[in-house]
Amino acid sequence: KLDHQRPLIVGVLPHTSCAPSLPGCGFCTFPHESFQASRVRATAGAVGQEIQRLREAQPELARRRVEALYFGGGTANLTPSDTLEELCQTLAQTFPLDEAEVTLEGAPAFFLTRNGQSLEVLKRTLPTSRLRISLGIQSFDPAQLQSMGRQALGDRTVVERVVNMASARGFTTSGDFLINLPGQSLEEMLRDARQAVNMGLDQICLYHLVLFRGLGTPWSRDRSKLEQIPNLDQAQFHWGEVRQFLLSRGYVQASLTNFERLDVHLSQRRYIYEDCSFHPEAYDAVGFGPAALSTFTDLPGRMALKTMNEPLAEDYAKHTQSPVRRRFLYGEKDLKLLYLTRKLSRLSAARRPYTRAYGGDPVEDFPEEFAALQKAGLLEVTADSLRLTTDGMFYADAVAGLLASRRIRELRLGQGPGDPNASLAFPMG
Repeated sequence: KLDHQRPLIVGVLPHTSCAPSLPGCGFCTFPHESFQASRVRATAGAVGQEIQRLREAQPELARRRVEALYFGGGTANLTPSDTLEELCQTLAQTFPLDEAEVTLEGAPAFFLTRNGQSLEVLKRTLPTSRLRISLGIQSFDPAQLQSMGRQALGDRTVVERVVNMASARGFTTSGDFLINLPGQSLEEMLRDARQAVNMGLDQICLYHLVLFRGLGTPWSRDRSKLEQIPNLDQAQFHWGEVRQFLLSRGYVQASLTNFERLDVHLSQRRYIYEDCSFHPEAYDAVGFGPAALSTFTDLPGRMALKTMNEPLAEDYAKHTQSPVRRRFLYGEKDLKLLYLTRKLSRLSAARRPYTRAYGGDPVEDFPEEFAALQKAGLLEVTADSLRLTTDGMFYADAVAGLLASRRIRELRLGQGPGDPNASLAFPMG
């Protein structure tokens, strides 16, 4: 029995197509396929049908308050404007979006198509005024963009035009950047950050590149790329320097990766979708499209169901009646881990709300793990909260992995043929 008092965040992946000249820009592990206009339209049409089916089958779910709607990840702004408008209309007919934050993600160059038509579609068809765009910038360095096959997706001049155009239309602007790219110097990382600040981006999202042999991406098979990756000590130093630069220029670290301008952080223009995702005890999530994720909680709050759709467009379109590929049933132990790992992405986890929601205390529930994390200097434990240190922020994946390790081993062993959660490793969790 679902708890329909919970508000929602809604994620929509209109398609899995992208358009760099190198598959996945060389480093991307998310589902991606080469761009074909006909396939994009067909996939987006199937997404619209999935939304309509939910409205008919789950009318109570469709009436919940929506805090935020996100079009992405991937290159969502490659969606043709008429197709995007149809999706927006379907969503507006399905969910109450009057006060929702709405984000459109994509490559910078495509926001300029027909003088920003995608932005006009959002303004015209959705009832909210809380609009933002998320730009996949990665770097301003021409050599790095060339290496990623992104030379046609937007250089610094294009990004600046998009930021000015979106800001003039009342949109909040966010940009994603990678650091510790192959051969990238600290000065080049700081130059990217400096240009992003001077451009007036409201949010700057900073990601440390993950690259190792066996990852399955084009760069992971390129020995020269692997040899140019800094070791972990160097990478952590670089991250710390860029982080300190952003803090010194008036940005607030709102999560592991998101730095918001102070005036934005203190206003109604904050990045709401991400922040809500860090509160699994309070929000449910519903996703539409290939690889989309949904999580629903039962009324007592002691169980939840997570689903993931078919990841590739062709498979997704084949399963029009039920595109769900994988399911995970959260028990109380899993919900506790979900709470802790999501909260630590927000830099700290409060202990009392954990107790109110799930019973027990995190330090008592995971004594060996928290003792090890404290000893390693990755976590500070107080009477009220669990807070990542600066080192812990850089090694946050290891922190989450250690907390979840015992449960992961249980799941991979399985409890028998009827166990709904018998699980193998999977890149999306």
